[in-house]
Amino acid sequence: MSITRGQFLRSLGKSLPGLVASTGVATAAEAIFRRVAQAGPPEPATTTIRPPTAPVPFLRQVRTGERAVAFTFDDGPAPGVTERLLDALRVHEARATFFMIGEKVSAAPELARRVLAEGHELGHHTWTHPNLTQLPDAQVDEELDRAVTAFQTLLVARAAWFRPPFGALRQDQARRVRDRGMAVALWSVDPQDWKPRPGAEITQHIVEHVHPGAIILGHEMLPSSESLDATLTQLRQANYRFVTLSELNRLAAC
Repeated sequence: MSITRGQFLRSLGKSLPGLVASTGVATAAEAIFRRVAQAGPPEPATTTIRPPTAPVPFLRQVRTGERAVAFTFDDGPAPGVTERLLDALRVHEARATFFMIGEKVSAAPELARRVLAEGHELGHHTWTHPNLTQLPDAQVDEELDRAVTAFQTLLVARAAWFRPPFGALRQDQARRVRDRGMAVALWSVDPQDWKPRPGAEITQHIVEHVHPGAIILGHEMLPSSESLDATLTQLRQANYRFVTLSELNRLAAC
């Protein structure tokens, strides 16, 4: 809204009647009015708009020209099963990533140590394997932190990767994972080895769906341990090599 010279002076006169009567003050007031008029209306107030927070990426596969894949095994360590997986991996000179449950590490620390001693990678799979999307924040933090403490205390190791149970994780929860120094990893090949099915079907599914840079989901259960040798044999014949998740990620865009 604009203001005229007369309005400006009258306004000043109402607030400072004694001073406006003085010629010097009136002259100064006119000078102020001219300066304000030349400057134009004041700039409107601005509000700083912050860009939205970038989403935390969920790694499902790696884009690479190399025929390399990452086998990943969830829910261990599992006595009687983990050993069989490790034996098959050793025969094929393969390395994998084991997403371990904190309370199971506490129950079988020596088996968990063997996994790491044989060159495999530690992954974080919570403390008790709940669906995190159904938990309040405080309980999510407890699931993350108790497992981290168990890994540090019993294995003297930290996990670079986190896999949420059931693949269920909200973005606000993913940021809590990232704040603890871990990236989120899912998968691109799922043979559903947790179902009661013959090992030959698990192998067939993996061989038919594998691709360079694939992340293969497995579980520390009997079907995976019974089928792993045949799976690795067939993939080796197709010139695939088997690396940890971190090693596969370093091959991105190669």
